[in-house]
Amino acid sequence: MDGLEEAKGILVLAATNRPHTIDAALMHPGHFDLVLYVPLPDLDGRYEILCVHTRNMKIGPDVDLRRIAEDTQLFTGAELEGLCREARIVALREDITATVVCDWHFQIVKGSLKPALIRAEIDSYASFMKNPSVKRTGEFVSSVKNDSKHKKESLGPLSTLKVGVVSVILLAAA
Repeated sequence: MDGLEEAKGILVLAATNRPHTIDAALMHPGHFDLVLYVPLPDLDGRYEILCVHTRNMKIGPDVDLRRIAEDTQLFTGAELEGLCREARIVALREDITATVVCDWHFQIVKGSLKPALIRAEIDSYASFMKNPSVKRTGEFVSSVKNDSKHKKESLGPLSTLKVGVVSVILLAAA
């Protein structure tokens, strides 16, 4: 990272949900070329996550995943996964031979879960980069050095990522 030896084709990718604990020396120019902010999933993202985690689960006709998505604002993807898993467990505790997870199983679990993050923490993550040229639109926030030694390249699948946990992803290319 300090340029003691030239290395080509090396990409360092790091992710954290605690960006303020990163050593300031790592954030100096030349160390990490790109910082991406991955926000909490929005309503559509939460709905898609719930669909993914109930895909192999037989859910009752009374289960409205869209309504559950509306009721789980501030939930991360991992918390939504846990909600689905726990709803299945509640159904099995009720009847070990249960094959269907009903809405009330989801409601029992949802009533006992609280999102791990509060709005202030999310706002803090979103404003991690104090660079005034960085946009804060709720989409990915990126800060790319623009000099002749570093060329901007496509991020491939990262550029189309729409949902994820609140985190900051740091990329460095040698």
